[in-house]
Amino acid sequence: MSMTPKQLKDNLKGVVHLVMTPFGKDEEVDEPALRETTSHIASKLEGEDAVFLALGSTGEFYAMSDDECRRVAQIVVEAVDGRFPVIIGTSRAGTKPTIEMSRHAQSVGADGVMVTHPYYHLVTKEGLFRHYSRVADSIDIGIMVYNNPVTTKHYVTPDLMARLSKIDNIIADKENSQDALHYYFMQRAVDPKDMVVICGPGQLMYTFEALYGSPGYVTELANFVPDLAVALYKAGKERDFDKLTELADKIAPYHEFIGRVAAKQGPLPTVLSPHISIPALPFYQSVCKEAMKLVGLPGGRVRDPMESMPAEDRAELRRILKGMGAL
Repeated sequence: MSMTPKQLKDNLKGVVHLVMTPFGKDEEVDEPALRETTSHIASKLEGEDAVFLALGSTGEFYAMSDDECRRVAQIVVEAVDGRFPVIIGTSRAGTKPTIEMSRHAQSVGADGVMVTHPYYHLVTKEGLFRHYSRVADSIDIGIMVYNNPVTTKHYVTPDLMARLSKIDNIIADKENSQDALHYYFMQRAVDPKDMVVICGPGQLMYTFEALYGSPGYVTELANFVPDLAVALYKAGKERDFDKLTELADKIAPYHEFIGRVAAKQGPLPTVLSPHISIPALPFYQSVCKEAMKLVGLPGGRVRDPMESMPAEDRAELRRILKGMGAL
């Protein structure tokens, strides 16, 4: 049975684990691999504060059909088997299909849904408010707003987020700003009784946002080094900033590696500022999947148009994973 929105809000803390969607050589969803990896990581995180998040950007929902997304949602809920809260990404460019996917997620037992802003067309603040309020009216489970301006060209400002937070089942913000001050002012804008603001950009940004009491962070690390993912969260929870710095220094080579792999391809063809376009984005999913393979999990491949990690870089990735304690 799904959690109530309040229960989900109270349990939205710790390692917010990004479930990878494994694809086979013909780019089909590898359902046995998905079930295996989800169950395995749930076992590794047993007893810890964690949430499973499937079909977000990292899960490649944008490259999948609605039927594939429905199937992945069902498999993840079944594989987690009540051990942790499960949030399913249900974002679509329009409100009506987002409602349909959100209703399906509720029907298979998800505890909540993650909804990004309408993408493709720019909309007004009132359009954003209508989008989220209509989705909220259509389901009973909790909603996490996915505030990701890089992928949507929209940003839910603190005043609008405060307004959305007053809707009963909108209980979280996955705040994907790359600026810790944006996180700070967003957290100040909402009543903590209404909404939790989660660190969305990942492990290194969490080392800054832990200062402001972020209850957890979204990360791919549990796919291949769950102990390190948990240790980072606990250091932030305990406000041990020396430990946070030590662990960040341990993780940084992984991100630097992704940056070097991406730099070989040159700059992104984007109208976005290079400071917000994040040049490593085309490769981060495939590097994570290669890391999973190196630790013995069936990570699969990415779907086009994302980039596969070059085979010649695997030896360096292996060395980095050893330094992180994954191997």
